[in-house]
Amino acid sequence: MVKRYNSKKIEQLIYNIYKGYGFTEEESQEVAHMLIYTDLIGIESHGVQRMIMYDDFIRNGKIRVHNRPEVVKETDVSAVVDAHFGLGQLNGIYSMRLAIEKAKQHGIGIVTTRNSGHYGIAGYYANMAAEEGLIGLSSCNSRSAMLPTHATKALVGTNPIAFAMPANPNTFIFDAATTTVPQGKIEVYRKLGKDMPALWVAKDGETPVNSHNDTKDLDALRDLDSNVGLAPLGGITEDTGSHKGFGLGVIVEVFTAILSMGNTSNEITPDDLSVGPCQSFVAIDPSIFGDKDAIIAKFSAYLQVIRDLPSVPGKPVIVAGDKEAAAYQDRSANGIEIDDKTLAEVTGIAKRLGIDYAQYVD
Repeated sequence: MVKRYNSKKIEQLIYNIYKGYGFTEEESQEVAHMLIYTDLIGIESHGVQRMIMYDDFIRNGKIRVHNRPEVVKETDVSAVVDAHFGLGQLNGIYSMRLAIEKAKQHGIGIVTTRNSGHYGIAGYYANMAAEEGLIGLSSCNSRSAMLPTHATKALVGTNPIAFAMPANPNTFIFDAATTTVPQGKIEVYRKLGKDMPALWVAKDGETPVNSHNDTKDLDALRDLDSNVGLAPLGGITEDTGSHKGFGLGVIVEVFTAILSMGNTSNEITPDDLSVGPCQSFVAIDPSIFGDKDAIIAKFSAYLQVIRDLPSVPGKPVIVAGDKEAAAYQDRSANGIEIDDKTLAEVTGIAKRLGIDYAQYVD
């Protein structure tokens, strides 16, 4: 069952949990804010739901609480960061802040980060730049999950790409995996006992796996040697455009793992503590192209033209960021949605750390 919970209270609970792990007050606040922001904009797959995975990684040493990111190569407009397997969200915030600083000084900043961890939604970091009046991009690789076109074994990660740019009435934020769906959404559907749409998951390169009851096949998603994987954007055949999502996933590998000389998706495994995902962060000042306000106004007008297009009954045309803005307004007022299984996971973590959680989940 899914229920609504006060976002401020849950944020405080998350803060207490991360303090309990040994993170500083500032770090705990940043992580809690990021996770709650994710649920506030309606992306349950990467918000509070992900805490059990981070807990496992912290406990087994995949995430190292006291490690901090370090710049290992730098120019005026670029940097390579070694994250030393710290918490992905903190690595991402550090790296995007560095890109933003460079963009403000030199017009553009590009940072690529290796030896990181799962950093949540890519859109959070792109939006950090947009909140500073800049254009932001971020991407991340992950362990093998995608079935390349015609392949019967996963190799490329879900490898999301996010883009954000200031606009009115709300920021344009596009954030999408290069697979048809991210791994986290599969986990949410399984928790809720819902069947999945066709072409989210496939086995043997072309056979769809649709039911949440296909336990053996869905469990095999985490087996790097299995014949089960997520479909690329475009589905599982070249005729439907599978090669497009596959190609975008490889481009993400370039900007994350290749340029940073980190681990590509096929080198990342959950149990190997010596490998980790890579990320990229880009900030661009529109002023290097002309009057910033005029550029943003033109973009805002263009987006409104799209919204005003004729649409099918009951389904207005929206652009990236519209749904998130509406969800944020609703959930800020009425609470975020958390399913019972996820709540049990989070309260179980709190109990183990000696945190009184009852006041936060009433």
